[in-house]
Amino acid sequence: MEQITIITQYFYPSHAATAQLMTDLAKGLSQKGYQVNIFTGTQAKNTTPELSNQAIINRAFSPIAASTSILSKIISSIFFILAALKYVILLPRTTPLLIASNPPYAGILGTIFKIVCGEKYHFLLQDIFPESAVMSGITQQNSFLFIFFKKLIYLTYKYADNIIVLSTSMQCFLENKYPELKEKIKVIENWAVEDIISCDKQANHFAQQYNLDKVFTVLYSGNLGRLHDIETIAEAANILKNAPIQFVFIGDGAKTKVLKQAIQSNKLKNILLLPYQPREILHLSLTACDLSLVSLIPGAESIVAPSKLYGMLAAGIGIIAISSANSYIDQLLTNSGCGINTPPNNPQHLANLINELASDSIKVKLMGEKARQVYESKYTFKRALAEYEKLLFGI
Repeated sequence: MEQITIITQYFYPSHAATAQLMTDLAKGLSQKGYQVNIFTGTQAKNTTPELSNQAIINRAFSPIAASTSILSKIISSIFFILAALKYVILLPRTTPLLIASNPPYAGILGTIFKIVCGEKYHFLLQDIFPESAVMSGITQQNSFLFIFFKKLIYLTYKYADNIIVLSTSMQCFLENKYPELKEKIKVIENWAVEDIISCDKQANHFAQQYNLDKVFTVLYSGNLGRLHDIETIAEAANILKNAPIQFVFIGDGAKTKVLKQAIQSNKLKNILLLPYQPREILHLSLTACDLSLVSLIPGAESIVAPSKLYGMLAAGIGIIAISSANSYIDQLLTNSGCGINTPPNNPQHLANLINELASDSIKVKLMGEKARQVYESKYTFKRALAEYEKLLFGI
């Protein structure tokens, strides 16, 4: 029986996008008959995912609770890396690795595995580091930390059998930076973690619970991270505070404080903040709106690929994206007609667009229908699983 070992700090039951995606992948591969070993830093909390007998989950101890603070993330990642290093060194020599870049320097485990054991590893980039740290304001370009991690990450790339990225924009960025590694860089786009069953908003229990069925609703669902242009959305909500339009944010992250500050400073009643919702009701939470939002700060489209995009496509909801002109998100929305791209740092433009669409139900409905068509043609899990199987096992 062929096998693969997946190293990922985040896994079930974490709500993080990486956790859900890696859980899907492990489950999918195990159900196809592969032996899948998972090593993760996410604690079980007395629950286990519905994986087949071909999947074995190993969980590292961490004394740090989940948090959005940089310090806690660094400490928890160090504990994870040390535990994973021991696990990897003791692995059977014929077991290839798939390493998710959480933490971003987890690839060093593969480098050690390659040098010590001489076996294969594949490195899956959730974002391109340390450039993402510079964009997030965590470090400065050409600082000691940037230079150190740049060299460390290059070793990860150099020794990896494949470097998996999530978009063509990320692929182009790496190919331009490391042309000698071009043949190793492969694109496998993410997928919607649920095949959302269409639910009319007026009959949606989640929408009814929060009175969203009575007002035009714009939804942002997912990580509120440092690379997301939350400031533009918050200011647009302030501009529209007297309009019959409700903004809903489901999730958490470093920029949650931006929204809380906006609500407090401007006395906004048109922003509703909710925590991550259980996966079991995603079909309700993602369809309890009229429009959805995806946002990136300028330049981030080459560094990261927001997974929330695929869930909204599956939900059949039209998308407003905040990203640089001609980004891969802009091209996807424009070419398919499932959404509209608007520039970062321009809240008035965003507010005008939302206000205009709130009065054009036909266009909003058409965008949603095209979003679902795009999902079915390009972003199902079945497609992604086949691409991973081909890359990992040559099938």
